[in-house]
Amino acid sequence: MAMGLKKAVIGLALSVVAVAVFLLAGFWFLATLIDRALGWGPILGTPISQVLGATALLIGLFWVTWSYSYLVFVGEGLPLEWFGVAVHPTRVLVTTGPYAYVRNPAVIGLLFMGLGVACVAHSLAGVILAPVIGVLAAGYLVVFEEKGLARRFGGEYFEYRRNVPLLIPKLAPYMPAAK
Repeated sequence: MAMGLKKAVIGLALSVVAVAVFLLAGFWFLATLIDRALGWGPILGTPISQVLGATALLIGLFWVTWSYSYLVFVGEGLPLEWFGVAVHPTRVLVTTGPYAYVRNPAVIGLLFMGLGVACVAHSLAGVILAPVIGVLAAGYLVVFEEKGLARRFGGEYFEYRRNVPLLIPKLAPYMPAAK
């Protein structure tokens, strides 16, 4: 079942809204709530914090956009999944583009965006929460997402997983063995 352009655009738009509204706004709210509850003040001066925050947000946006575009146009699916249930799962295992460097580039992007939000909000709690969320995300990916990929793509996925790290990008791209 091929995915039409309209479905791809709607899926990407829903993903962007989910990330921007729910994840980043929720992260901002939680981090500032913790800061206030614990009486923590700003972590850096305003100009430095704003520049670091904007830089991290742009890096994160780059990773998310790059990875989502590969899922849609190479993988022929959508980046919408919740606890192992995909709305329109990829039909092709994506091992190129950002996926040649790390198995979960969108998560890398979201973590950078979280750090960017923390810097813009001057939130010490946000800076602490971002790596904690990274560890939780890694657990989620292993328990839910990777099992689904293993079921759908079998040996091809196991070979890819052996050669590409979960969350820390490697410097050289993955080059699958010739078939």
